[in-house]
Amino acid sequence: MATATAPLGNRVDVNLKREFEKTAEDIGITSTAAITVFMKRFVSDGGFPFAVRRPVPTEAEFSAEMEARYRRMLAGEESEHELVEA
Repeated sequence: MATATAPLGNRVDVNLKREFEKTAEDIGITSTAAITVFMKRFVSDGGFPFAVRRPVPTEAEFSAEMEARYRRMLAGEESEHELVEA
């Protein structure tokens, strides 16, 4: 018995779509099959089948960002409030 299907229309970045399709092809499946696998895991896991969280910067990345913000403050391009609130 055939399973009823429904179109799934979403807009994504064209480069991301190309990379997604290429990666799916590289592992031997269609992009539709890859999305279906993800959706089945999303449903069975009750959410993302992997950790979804904001990346934590390394100490070097954090220092570089603070240095850049300090320089923008000195140049009058950013205020102390923006630095604290961002």
